[in-house]
Amino acid sequence: MAGPRRQKRNKVVRYRRPINIGVVFFSFVAVYLIVCVYMFFTASHISGYEVLAGSLTSDDHYTGIALRQEQVVTAEKAGYVNYYAREGEKVSPSSTVYTVDENGQMAELLQESAEGINLSEADYDLLCSQASAYTSAMTDMNFDELYDFKYEINASVLDIINQNMANQLDSAMSEGSGLFSRFTAGGSGIVEYYVDGFEEANLEGLTESWFDQESYERRNLRTEGLVSSGDAVYKLITDETWQLVFPVDGEMETYLRDKIAQNVRVKDDGESIQLTTYIEIRFEKDGENVWPSVTLEQREGKTYGVLKFVNSMVRYAGDRFLDFEILREEMKGLKIPVTTVTEKEFFSLPIAYLTNSGEDSGVMKQVFDENGERSVVFENMTIYYKDDESFYVDPKEEDFATSRIKLESGNTLVAENSTETFQVGEKKVLQGVYNINKGYALFRRIEILQQNEEYCIIKEGTPYGLSVYDHIVLNADAVEESEVVY
Repeated sequence: MAGPRRQKRNKVVRYRRPINIGVVFFSFVAVYLIVCVYMFFTASHISGYEVLAGSLTSDDHYTGIALRQEQVVTAEKAGYVNYYAREGEKVSPSSTVYTVDENGQMAELLQESAEGINLSEADYDLLCSQASAYTSAMTDMNFDELYDFKYEINASVLDIINQNMANQLDSAMSEGSGLFSRFTAGGSGIVEYYVDGFEEANLEGLTESWFDQESYERRNLRTEGLVSSGDAVYKLITDETWQLVFPVDGEMETYLRDKIAQNVRVKDDGESIQLTTYIEIRFEKDGENVWPSVTLEQREGKTYGVLKFVNSMVRYAGDRFLDFEILREEMKGLKIPVTTVTEKEFFSLPIAYLTNSGEDSGVMKQVFDENGERSVVFENMTIYYKDDESFYVDPKEEDFATSRIKLESGNTLVAENSTETFQVGEKKVLQGVYNINKGYALFRRIEILQQNEEYCIIKEGTPYGLSVYDHIVLNADAVEESEVVY
């Protein structure tokens, strides 16, 4: 008898998949790219700049306050005032400037007299030019000047009327029973119809508060209408000579001092004479170029430029603050960005210790041998800069053969053909750039002639300096000297 049949068991064997070389390769590439991107965004990027010759346009814009010989004229009677001189007009002592109507009746007589006056073509042209000048300069920010325009037009119309009705005015005065008075200028000058408190200002009272335009207040006298006896009615500018005062500092102060110093002459007896210094400026109001004289004044630790003019006063008589640009001589040299400029410390050594040996320059350094015997050796050094008093060497300069620092703080120098000694230690800073012609950063000293916010003009041909087409580091703060950049 047959026994039970055994069931056959299936044995499951796991299949090991082979390693996918493609996945491993692309994973490695992905990791490499991620690392490269990270290094790119975290590393400092060094850019080069090619040195070229050029010139620099300075942004020397300033705002000055005008000082003039101004005489404020007050009303002799109370009443309604009418003006007959145009603002900015030059008047003679006999010119009628204004009238005072004590009871207001004369305004009606003048109105009746004016109805019969016809305007000429020249009169129309004058009024149209004033309206055109106002509309072209009008903005939402200076809408308040509409009232000044209104009174300017009224003054122009009254001036035209005045030229045609002088006889009627005298007749109206007689009919007014003495309640209507006409007032002449009493002197020659330019008429202005505003006061601002600076009429008696002069250089002796110069303060920094003068230039706070937010607190500046100007009163238009033509808007008064009814005046009391003693009120200001107009002012007369009696002198063509005037001044423009403005604050200066930094590089412009140095420039003006140098200009003034260049005009000092020494007489045969040794006495120094300061000649007048002139500069060219351009007024932004009308683009006019003028040549005033310039001096500098010190007040409370601050420096102010004073420009003196002997003409063009009438053109700007209605302005207390004037914007202008100082036009300097075009400075030419090597043009580099401000970002390329850096600084480096150098040993400052007396010029008496500079020694020449053939074509080499350096110093005589005191050394001691193993036995303590003293001797003096010539140390060839790179001279970065020298003047009448000092010369400058790099504290980190090495001997290429031995990698030895050539000169260290504390070393003793001996003057040539002398027993005098000097101990190395004093350091001073020089300005320069990093030259990368050889693929690594080398400091090169520069002399800045002129500078604005973006570029410098530096002197060409300086010892151990730059030349046209040299390549320098654009962002000097991103590298260190001797760092490889290529």
